[in-house]
Amino acid sequence: MVARSTRGVPVHRLAWAGIVTAVFAGVLALYGSMEAEKHIAGSPLREARTDPKVPPQPGWWIERQLVRGETSVFGDRIDTKMRTLTQNSKIANYALQIFAYVLPFVLGVGAALTGGATMNAVERSGGRYVGNTLAVFSMLAGGLAAVVAGCMMVSLYLWPRLPSLYTT
Repeated sequence: MVARSTRGVPVHRLAWAGIVTAVFAGVLALYGSMEAEKHIAGSPLREARTDPKVPPQPGWWIERQLVRGETSVFGDRIDTKMRTLTQNSKIANYALQIFAYVLPFVLGVGAALTGGATMNAVERSGGRYVGNTLAVFSMLAGGLAAVVAGCMMVSLYLWPRLPSLYTT
């Protein structure tokens, strides 16, 4: 089945591939920038907090309900289980870092490039295909995901290795 636009013209397949990749890269980049530090053992971002061994306690009622559901499904909070897993296994630690930082960067760049290729393909099709809007959004969202993941990689892997003149 071919997806069609409101004008009845089919949407180019690269447009769908680009937007799906961009959304996936964006979700992974958000996970890497907001949650992964709680799950990775020895993360400098987690250890920069006042007490990295104690997860923050939920305050709002919805947070308490989410924690109750989390502990009923997993037996404990997912943050604690993931941190224990990454402490005990170097493979899990590195895999989570790749999943949270490297993969969104690569997928984001790929989505942006796919969006550009889609724009080129749609313009050359002479009206047989549409998908410019999806292509533009895949370039924007993919680029944003790549920038967020790139900034996280710089802050985690490059910044600690800079001379102290730049870090003070």
